Amino acid sequence: MAARGYLRGAHGLRRILLGASAATLFRAGSTTARAKSYKTSWGEPKPEDLLKMNADFDEIVAVDTTKMEWAASPMPAVERKRVFLHGTKEAGKVTSVVRYAPGSKFRKHPHPEGEEFLVLKGVFSDDSGDYGPGTYCLNPEGFVHAPWSKPGCEIIVRLRQHPNLEEKGGGVWSWLGMQQQQGKTKPRTHTVVLPHQGNWVAEKEWGDGVTRKMLYQEDMQGYEDATWLEKVTPGSSRKRGVPQGMVEEVFVIEGCITAAGGSRKSGTWIRHPEGTNTLQAEEDTTLYVRQFPIDMIAPSHKGSSQST
Repeated sequence: MAARGYLRGAHGLRRILLGASAATLFRAGSTTARAKSYKTSWGEPKPEDLLKMNADFDEIVAVDTTKMEWAASPMPAVERKRVFLHGTKEAGKVTSVVRYAPGSKFRKHPHPEGEEFLVLKGVFSDDSGDYGPGTYCLNPEGFVHAPWSKPGCEIIVRLRQHPNLEEKGGGVWSWLGMQQQQGKTKPRTHTVVLPHQGNWVAEKEWGDGVTRKMLYQEDMQGYEDATWLEKVTPGSSRKRGVPQGMVEEVFVIEGCITAAGGSRKSGTWIRHPEGTNTLQAEEDTTLYVRQFPIDMIAPSHKGSSQST
C-alpha cells in the first residue's frame, strides 16, 4: 500500500502519494476556467471507451520514465512510455516518450489537433526532413506524414494538444438559406527549430542562473501556449510560478532538479498546475518546458489521431 504524506507550500498542505508506482501526485489549488474557444475534432468519449492516465490537472504529477517498461504501439518496432492520456487508447490526447528501433517505420497518418515533439536521441525522419537530437517540431492540424528512423531514435511527443483557436462572433449570413456560418479557425504555424537555431536569453524575472530558448509561441495570433528549452545552473531557483489558469509541463533532458516534492533526474516528466512550480537545480540542468491554458487540453474543465 502506498504511503501518504503532506507537503506545505503557498497553497497550504497538499497530500502526496508515495511509492506504489513511478508517479508521484499531490493536490494543488483549483484551476480557473478561461474564455478562449478551441476547435476540437472529437467530443468526450463514451464512458466505456474513456481511458485516463494522470488526467487530473489539479494535481502535481512527477513520472520517472526511466523506471517504466516500454510498451508496444500499433506499429512493429515502435514502442512507447505514456505519461498522460485522456480519451480512447489510440485516438486520445496523449504524451509519451517514443522509441523507434533502427529501420522502423510508421504508417502515413494525420494529426488532428496537432503533434509536438522533441528529438532526444538518434535521428527522426519524415517527409519534411531528418532531425537529430535537440530538434523541435510542431506539426499543426492538417499535417500528414509517414515517419521513420534509419539509425533509431527516441522522442518525447504530445498528440491532440494543440487545437486551433476558433474565431467567434461577427457571423456572416448567406444569400441562400440564411444560415450563419461557423466560426473560422486560426491555423497554427508548422514549426521546426534545429539545435543551432534560436537564442538563449537570460531573463531576470525568471531568476539568476536561468536562461531560456523559445521554441514555439504564437501569442500574436491569440495562442497562449508556449514551449521552450530552459537551462538552470547549480543552486539556481526559479522566481516565477505557473500563471493563473495555466498548466506547466517539464521534462528533464539532462541534469537534476528539486521539484514536485523530490529530486527529479533526467527522464522525469513533471506537471504543475497554476500557482505552483518552485524548482532548484542540483547540477547543470536542461529542461523542456511547455505552458498552456487548462481548457486547451482538459475536457473536464471545459475534445482519429494516430496515437503513439
